[in-house]
Amino acid sequence: MSKRIFLKAVIGSAIALSLCTGMPAYSQDGVWPSKPIKWIVPYPPGGSTDVISRFMANKLQAALGQPIVVENVGGMAGGVGTHRLAQAPADGYTIGTAINGTLAIIPHIYSNLGYDPIKDFTPIARFANYVNVLVVNSKEPYKTVADLVNAAKAKSGSINYASPGNGSMGHLSAEMFASAAGVKFTHVPYKGAAAAMTDLLGGRVTFMFDLVVTSQPFLQAGKLRALATTGRERLTREPNLPTISETFPGSEAVGWFAVAAPAGVPRDIVNRLNSEIAKILLMPDTIKLFTAQGFDVAYSTPEQLGELVRKDLPLWGRIVKSSDAKVD
Repeated sequence: MSKRIFLKAVIGSAIALSLCTGMPAYSQDGVWPSKPIKWIVPYPPGGSTDVISRFMANKLQAALGQPIVVENVGGMAGGVGTHRLAQAPADGYTIGTAINGTLAIIPHIYSNLGYDPIKDFTPIARFANYVNVLVVNSKEPYKTVADLVNAAKAKSGSINYASPGNGSMGHLSAEMFASAAGVKFTHVPYKGAAAAMTDLLGGRVTFMFDLVVTSQPFLQAGKLRALATTGRERLTREPNLPTISETFPGSEAVGWFAVAAPAGVPRDIVNRLNSEIAKILLMPDTIKLFTAQGFDVAYSTPEQLGELVRKDLPLWGRIVKSSDAKVD
């Protein structure tokens, strides 16, 4: 059974189960939803997180029959907006984008986030996964992951890499890779992925871990070379591109996008949201957009999403600790 067919079967089962309840959702002010819903995106407008979140919000708006207003709240690597989501009323009228960065990574980096990633949220549904790609400047001699590792072993710390910032997914993916390979690289943090990419293209750093979609134009133009991805399995659209874990087991770094709400949202509202999200994930235009953005459809029940957060927290905590990525 293919991955896509399996996913459709899982989502279909979830939709069927939700329909069996046959009950409307209720909130404190009556049948839910009876007024507009706010969707908090914990990053500025324009990035991939914003694009995919707005798409999901628009689809969900059509399904629920009420406006969904997207509010971008940037700051502290997503922590400011996620804190605002945690503090909202638990009535089903405020939901938001949750990612592994805000619920599993930055709680280990910032001591003053003001929220508990497990206790302060109601898991709704995961809707996408993503991996990073290890890219080097095409003028570099490295053709494989082994080439890069061998060079690093020859002179520890001599090879530097860029990241969008201290504690970012790009930073921690590189640290996980270095740990699995038993080598040391020199980290050069930047204020955002664009600045990091500029210096990679200029030859001032050797490599970085980046989203597939943002590296693609430079790969196609021959300015960058892809060595591997951080996924558990090879990308369907790039079957010849290996994963790092094929050479160095234990270096899988998979990110995810999900919908969450403040702790205490009534279960019937959670079930309704999860069911509608499951239906959206089966739509052809959803799959088309996700693919274009470099993401994979990845559904989960509320329970599975909660378990994913509990599993990822200690995983990323170990990487943060070993990389000394703490900001405060």
